[in-house]
Amino acid sequence: MSEKVLVVGATGMLGRPVAERLKTDGFEVAIMTSNLSKAERSFGSRFKILEGDVTIPATLKVPLDGMDYLYINLSANVDPVKYQKVEIEGTCNLAKAAQDAGLKRIMNISSAASKGKEIGKIYLDAKVRAERAIIESGVKYTIMRPSWFFETLPHFINNERAVVIGKQPLQIHWLAASDYAAQVSKAFRTEAAANKCFYNLGPEKLTMLQALQKYCERIHPDIRAKEIPFWMAKLFALMTGNKQLRKVIPFFEYFSAQDENVDSTEANAILGNNNTTIQNWLDTLVKSPN
Repeated sequence: MSEKVLVVGATGMLGRPVAERLKTDGFEVAIMTSNLSKAERSFGSRFKILEGDVTIPATLKVPLDGMDYLYINLSANVDPVKYQKVEIEGTCNLAKAAQDAGLKRIMNISSAASKGKEIGKIYLDAKVRAERAIIESGVKYTIMRPSWFFETLPHFINNERAVVIGKQPLQIHWLAASDYAAQVSKAFRTEAAANKCFYNLGPEKLTMLQALQKYCERIHPDIRAKEIPFWMAKLFALMTGNKQLRKVIPFFEYFSAQDENVDSTEANAILGNNNTTIQNWLDTLVKSPN
């Protein structure tokens, strides 16, 4: 009998590849969502879709009933209110419900930048508090702390402009969502991955601008990628009233000075290497743009 996995956040950019890979690898995958119509449009009848809201604990019992594993992929989209309500409290609610349901393992996606320590930055502290809720639940856990994903690169382009906010001199171990999804699948079937925190890194290091330039050269050759100074981004946000930009500027300011000083040796040994380079990823993107 196939082992059952409930995926929370499967309609997102990074949740979907995980759900697809788990299904391909023989797991019985169900998707929990608070937006049934969106999930049905996205997945059709290929997955069992269950309704539940991570902010409402009473709605979590039914989706988790009979499950073996839980995979959590929650995102606050750089919204301070959602960090508290969704990523922190939502994960706490899921961890408690998973404990009550007697699940074998909880896994969630965190961030390589969190490093398991609160630093007074909500976009990272939320990851740490979510991790803590899972670790303290009493259920076996696997915490994934990936670097930046190639799949985020299209979001750097807006109104025919490809822009990195601020000077970003540090190199990052970019990785592909498909590689990460394979590691998730392997972790659920590997006892050595239980009660571990893994750093998930790609095979090569690039700055944000270098990665965006390569993406534009291949996918949008008419657009030139560039960095804009923080002061210019702040002025633009003020003049246009762009609230989302105002939220993300501190996020990029933090990363401009934080070296990705983490080690993926254990993850590679237990879960396998992430081998997809940006050129490999772009090749795949060109072949199947949808």
